[in-house]
Amino acid sequence: MRLLTVPWFFGVPFLRRYDGYCLIRTILLRSPRASDDLITHELCHVWQMQHHPIRFTVTWALSSYAANPFERQARAAEAATRPPV
Repeated sequence: MRLLTVPWFFGVPFLRRYDGYCLIRTILLRSPRASDDLITHELCHVWQMQHHPIRFTVTWALSSYAANPFERQARAAEAATRPPV
């Protein structure tokens, strides 16, 4: 598992809205000051891709970001690991 800071990657037009992006064994971050929530979110995507690679890819191609069940699961992982306020 690698974490790389590559701000130039997020200059690509369809990636500008993201602060993190997950590849199979690598998480790309816009900033070296990425939050724990963002890293948790992207680690969840790593797990999802490792355990459901075809379903993960097809779901991303066919569903909207907001309705994507893998995205909802990653947001839930963020919330579950966030320290209480």
